[in-house]
Amino acid sequence: MKKKLLVVVMLIVVILMAVLLAGCDTNKMTLGFMASADSDIEYVKVNIKDYEGKTLYDLLKAEESLEAQFNDYGVTEIKGLKSDDSHFISVYTTNEADQMPADEYFTPEPMEVDGVTYYVANGIKTLPISKDIKYLFVLTIIQY
Repeated sequence: MKKKLLVVVMLIVVILMAVLLAGCDTNKMTLGFMASADSDIEYVKVNIKDYEGKTLYDLLKAEESLEAQFNDYGVTEIKGLKSDDSHFISVYTTNEADQMPADEYFTPEPMEVDGVTYYVANGIKTLPISKDIKYLFVLTIIQY
């Protein structure tokens, strides 16, 4: 009798663990959106299950809910942020290895938001997709 009760209890534990693990965000990544560098951030979780080996550009093109538009230089519109004659959309990443390199004209500065350090990304067409990396889109004033 004790063996049967133990088997039933173990079966219930296994089922509960399976249900809990199924609800985890293991196949999602976080994207953030800011209307300016000092505004509040809006986070969105995006399913990345079918994007193994693809880039952030591939994901943004396919994810219709983000309403992303592009030109040769990058993202021109996404999730309500829109570039114009005086603003452009900067893309930041938590992956320091994907940071834009400094040159004689520009030295990218990291930005800290909600205790997370973001680095200016070096173009969206080469940025890898990973649940461990966060991306931040910021409407930035063009400095002349």
